[in-house]
Amino acid sequence: MKTRSIYILAVTALLAVIGWWSVRGRSDASADRSARASLFAADEIPLEQVDRIELTRSNEEPIVFVRTASGWIQQSPFAHPADPASIREVIDVSAALQTTRAIDPASIDPAARAALGLTPPAATLKLAWPGGERSVELGRRTVAGRAWAHVIGRAEAASIDASLHAIAVDGDPRQWRSTQLYEPGPADVGGIELRYGLAPSQHLTLARAAGKWRIESPVSTRADADAVRGYLEALARAQADAFVTDSPNDWSTFGLSAPERSVRLFAALPPDVIIGAIDVGVTAAEGAQERFGRIAERATVVQLGTKALAALFPPPAFFVDPRGSDVVQADVRAVTFTAFDPTGVSDAAAAAAPGAAPVPAFRLERTLDGWNITTPGADPRPASIERARKLLAQLCEARAPAVAFQRMPEALRIGEFTLFGAGGVQLARVRIAHEPEGQWAIDSDDGVLRVFPKGFDLAIDAAAYQVNR
Repeated sequence: MKTRSIYILAVTALLAVIGWWSVRGRSDASADRSARASLFAADEIPLEQVDRIELTRSNEEPIVFVRTASGWIQQSPFAHPADPASIREVIDVSAALQTTRAIDPASIDPAARAALGLTPPAATLKLAWPGGERSVELGRRTVAGRAWAHVIGRAEAASIDASLHAIAVDGDPRQWRSTQLYEPGPADVGGIELRYGLAPSQHLTLARAAGKWRIESPVSTRADADAVRGYLEALARAQADAFVTDSPNDWSTFGLSAPERSVRLFAALPPDVIIGAIDVGVTAAEGAQERFGRIAERATVVQLGTKALAALFPPPAFFVDPRGSDVVQADVRAVTFTAFDPTGVSDAAAAAAPGAAPVPAFRLERTLDGWNITTPGADPRPASIERARKLLAQLCEARAPAVAFQRMPEALRIGEFTLFGAGGVQLARVRIAHEPEGQWAIDSDDGVLRVFPKGFDLAIDAAAYQVNR
């Protein structure tokens, strides 16, 4: 009997322990759920409808961001494009705030109430949308990554995680702006002006006409359409490193009252409308490569790093079309080569009538199934198709590995090729210079040399085009 009683007591005790642990577990789980709760209800802030954010910090002018048809912008203290990712982070972090404790400030003594840091708050953040808004006052930070906050319209102050404090109190809301130097708009770019310095020779201007880009100054020559397109794409990707200060009292401190360097982009129509502007000032510090800048005359100074500066100001030669001409090979019906006579008197010139153009050393002319070559005093005869095609490729497609802004050295000039289209229309004139046993240079009498290596080897002798040579 005694053994049976002990057994019954043991079973009863075990059941009691199991029941106690079961109740304790449920209580703890319930306590955890009540300890952590969302500051806002699930649908209290409609994330996709928020279209206005206002941040007011102690002794600072309020900063306001609004959503427009084209995206988020900073509306005040001045207009500036906003960074959509940064704005979305502000909205998401605000909506996801978690609270673990709530206190009615009216129920605690003045010293404890002041410890909340809400009179006045360090910052107030307002999110607004059509038909509604929520404002959060952000107070003092506490321990373990917590901070005090108060939702305007509620009696209690809440202990929340400090994620919003990190953005709105400790962070710099200027960094919520877009750092892009140029944002392409609906207008096509029809002109580019780069100023590398104050001297007229340091101004580079490009313009597009009839679908083609040309360099207008400091020389007049063809521009490389691919290079211009690449420049505009690089410019659209370029970003400032940071925002330095807003509305400075003296822009000259940053070298921006009369900047030496600048970029201007003009619309194709109307042609004088500026659709992109960046000014570049002095270096950010002695010996530094970073410079101060200003975007589109906005009231803020930015810092430009080496990557942005390289995108803004490539070498002027970058824009030059490095080909001898931009003629399409298939459009060429004939090619002539005229040797250069530095004295102005040659056998060809003497044979020509007074005032007539020099007689070409040879003429290549396209036929239905190949090419013919004609030399002075001789009848046309078949020419090497392979050599004729190679010549056209050299004059129309070969891209010079180097470009120099200088006139052709007359002492090295050997002649010029002229390309003709249907009906005898002149398509291009390409002048040739050659160092003895050295480099070749091509120009179109435009002050720009396209320089090719020794192996370029232009054939300027009629014999080179003879069949079965």
